[in-house]
Amino acid sequence: MKETLKIFSTEIQDNQVANIYSKNYHEFHTDYLEMQREWLYRAYSQFQDLDKYFILISLVHKTMGAYGDYMLSYSWDEYYKPKEIELKKFSIVDIANELDISKETARRKILELEKSGVLKKNKKSLTIQRDGFEFQKPSTAIRNISKLLSTICKKLFENKLVNNKISTDEFVNLIKKNYTQCWKYFLEFQILFMTEFKRIFFKDFETFSIWTVIVYNQNLHLNNKIKGDKNYSKFLDDISEEGIRFSKEILGISGSVGLNAMTISDLTGIPRPTVIRKLKKLEKEKFILKNESNLYSINDGQRVSVDIENMRLKNLNRISSMICKLLNTARLNQQKN
Repeated sequence: MKETLKIFSTEIQDNQVANIYSKNYHEFHTDYLEMQREWLYRAYSQFQDLDKYFILISLVHKTMGAYGDYMLSYSWDEYYKPKEIELKKFSIVDIANELDISKETARRKILELEKSGVLKKNKKSLTIQRDGFEFQKPSTAIRNISKLLSTICKKLFENKLVNNKISTDEFVNLIKKNYTQCWKYFLEFQILFMTEFKRIFFKDFETFSIWTVIVYNQNLHLNNKIKGDKNYSKFLDDISEEGIRFSKEILGISGSVGLNAMTISDLTGIPRPTVIRKLKKLEKEKFILKNESNLYSINDGQRVSVDIENMRLKNLNRISSMICKLLNTARLNQQKN
């Protein structure tokens, strides 16, 4: 009698990850924000233009999705070995709609990518050149997301939702072994998350990147405050949904913990004059506050505490979904091998 082919009995569900993430928000979200900050820093440093970068990853994401449609999967080494990679055919309208930019902007940015040699077009295909997809070698991002996955996997194990723990290095190897399949999930998350925040609140990716760094800084200070509190354990025991309490607490961090324009420039890679201009816009629209020392922090006004809080909770579900897909892909392939 043949053994049963068991796959789905060990599958992790989105709601399980979301529940663990919310209950351990203070621990997980710091790793997540560091991953996001570092990824955006490297994204901007490639072209000094996040619209252009997101067009490129949109094309890569569509191509990786097409690989999956034809049951093709490439490892890290297989994907980055060729001198060029053919991209899935696309339309300017689809790119513009997906990234919330005008058709004219999308067309102009793609032409700039062609002129710079990142993209190469001929009659039958569009390819991304090795110099172009070197930009897409996300070594640090893979390590950062693997660290987060390992931490979450440990909590899932402690809660008897999985049978084993997986280290950061093991996750790095599993993601690289199943690279195009796994990285499609990461890029899909980034495109949806970044574009929706930009469209609803910030109007451009650079402004959102600057605001994210200010959030990241206050998150670090809140973590230090909690861990330095003698009642730290009680703080965690008293709440079932830590993400809700954590969000309120982070807005209470103010005073000397803000960032100045130069530090924000260093953390984002965005030139200081641009940072100053974007900060003025954020301050005018009441997303941030500037104190007498010219340090910027999150504004705890009505719009931040309600609208952005609702978006944060929506994003928590997206993070959990991405993490769930990566965990399942990595773990199930580990079991298969």
